[in-house]
Amino acid sequence: MVRNRDFVQKRYYRVFRQDRGASASCPSPKEWSFQRKAAEHFKAMCEAETPIVFPEEKITFTRTNRNVTAAYSPEDIEAEFDVNGKFYTVINNVCPDYGILLEKGLSGIRNEINLQIEDIKKKEKNLFKEKDFHKEEDFLVSCLITIQAVEELAERYRREAERIGNTYVGNLLRTVPMEPAGSFAQALQAVRFLSSMFYLAGNYQLGFGRIDQYLIPFYREDIARGNLTRKEAEELVGEFFISLNKDSDLYFGVQQGDNGQSMMLGGVKPDGTDGINELTYLFLKVSEKLRLIDPKINLRIDSNTPKELLLLGCKLTKAGLGFPQYSNDEVVIPALVKAGYSLEDARNYTVAACWEFIIPGKGLDIVNQGAVSFPYAVGEVLKSPELASMDEKRMEKIIRKNIDWQVKNILENRNQFLLPSPLVSLFFHGTISARRDVTRCARYRNRGIHGAGSANAADALYLIRSIIRQGKQKELFHLKEAVDKNFEGFEAERNYLKNEIPKVGNAQEQVDQGLHDIFNWFADACEHYSDKKCRIRPGTGSAQFYIWLTNRLNDWIIEPVVGATIDGRKTGEPLPSSLAPAQGVKVNGLLSVLQSFSVIDYSRIMNGGPITVEFSPAALNTQEGLEKLADILRCFVKMGNQQLQLNVLDYRVLCDAMKHPERHSNLIVRVWGWSGYFCELAPEFQKQVVNRHRYEL
Repeated sequence: MVRNRDFVQKRYYRVFRQDRGASASCPSPKEWSFQRKAAEHFKAMCEAETPIVFPEEKITFTRTNRNVTAAYSPEDIEAEFDVNGKFYTVINNVCPDYGILLEKGLSGIRNEINLQIEDIKKKEKNLFKEKDFHKEEDFLVSCLITIQAVEELAERYRREAERIGNTYVGNLLRTVPMEPAGSFAQALQAVRFLSSMFYLAGNYQLGFGRIDQYLIPFYREDIARGNLTRKEAEELVGEFFISLNKDSDLYFGVQQGDNGQSMMLGGVKPDGTDGINELTYLFLKVSEKLRLIDPKINLRIDSNTPKELLLLGCKLTKAGLGFPQYSNDEVVIPALVKAGYSLEDARNYTVAACWEFIIPGKGLDIVNQGAVSFPYAVGEVLKSPELASMDEKRMEKIIRKNIDWQVKNILENRNQFLLPSPLVSLFFHGTISARRDVTRCARYRNRGIHGAGSANAADALYLIRSIIRQGKQKELFHLKEAVDKNFEGFEAERNYLKNEIPKVGNAQEQVDQGLHDIFNWFADACEHYSDKKCRIRPGTGSAQFYIWLTNRLNDWIIEPVVGATIDGRKTGEPLPSSLAPAQGVKVNGLLSVLQSFSVIDYSRIMNGGPITVEFSPAALNTQEGLEKLADILRCFVKMGNQQLQLNVLDYRVLCDAMKHPERHSNLIVRVWGWSGYFCELAPEFQKQVVNRHRYEL
């Protein structure tokens, strides 16, 4: 296993890359539906792959075609959909239900499709004048083409495995992914194969969901029958993890590593009973042993989580991979229920590519539609012509109005819709019986908007409130001038603002009140634009917007870009990632940070977003340090916080990596909701990570 890990860490798999996407694509007949075009294109992408199987591996798949082309053109979209004021994109940031594949196999799904087609043909003879069945049959036929494409590629992989003498993999592929999985190894191979197929179909950032839940029956049965030992299971999971790292250069994402290969461990079952099992521990241990960027681990915890599991999570945190990301079931589940998700589905939640809460096999929520810039909204107060007579009521009205405008601007000008995908539809509940693509019949189709820069905004709000309460509104004019000039010539004022004014992160009630208010105003705006069919889900995460809201780096940005801010932040300086004190703020410790962010009403702010804290490696070098961190995780739950990610890196190592990247090719960092290789990040993201760790705890 270690040998195979070294293979992926040295990126040797890249020698197998080819550019076959363009030649594989071919013009499609105009009469084909959008779904048919997607299916035929997926078939071409599968045919463009060259099977690569290594003699010693036990879980296989290595993508070879680096050029997965688009299945359709903008003209195709315009011909089939109403594009007026709408933006269409492929399905992404959702989670299929892999349990469907493991239980039925693609052959079982194909049988269900054929029964539906037979039923259509029977009814067509009698009801043709009353109903046109063409669209339903077209969807089902597109699904059959998709299944056949996977079957043919799996067969080519099987033959290649047997050609090179890897009978273990060859035997696995005689069963999966076409037939139901009959063993733990078969289940892992089926999941790996299907996860690769989504990317060939043009879909991206589709995570693995609650993998310890849907794999545990196979593990336990193999153990009970004596077909598998725990050591052998650990080796198989390691092979699975290694296989996921063979494609890290080919995924879609803002940056390399932003690939959505995320999995959720622990938590309760849909019936409310404890879901922690042997695989919950096993996956954590293997991840800590291998120390690879994929898969990204998320761990659900609550007041009853065993300390042994918390310590295992802390040990993985110590490894410096930027995960696990911890989610508090006691906060998340009630919030999802309040937002309209059934209790059973809420208990079964996982996360999207980063942290947003979604339901496997049922939710097609668009979780990252844009971000509200809280610092920009607070900054509007300084632009008011009534600044000299500003009071708190008018100040609140200005901020509320701007937050509302930003939400409306995102919904109207980045009005996203998802394009059909026969492949994805196969692994969402109800699509085959409904004879419709998942984009038309998913149970949940809500939209998420991030709230970014909350700490900077709350710091600025506290300062403005304090000045107003003291009746010193004239000071606002002086600060406005300093902000307008980016603090040039106002260095003393900036030093005072950054270092003397109380800040979020130190558990000071009057400062943290700003966090509570800003997020409530955000929730009010999102609820205003929600309806029964689509809830607008506000979140506390920032995603890539902590950079994009301060520097307009591409044409995709419709959000207002904020310049210097009254808390002492200069133009161009990034905002903190998700929930974190403003960069450069000295805090009293992790507990004070948790206390500050516990004031947010997470029952209303439920699109996810972790409290993000940087640690020095020295803090976790002893067993005592790990024990203390486990106790802090219990405090995190007790305080009612929502999510937490802890990053352990040495500031000096980061600086050396910027100067000598050749020495640190496998240095892993947490970027926002995902981890990647530091030296493969764009400079602006590298600098933000370095600045975060400069003030580590």
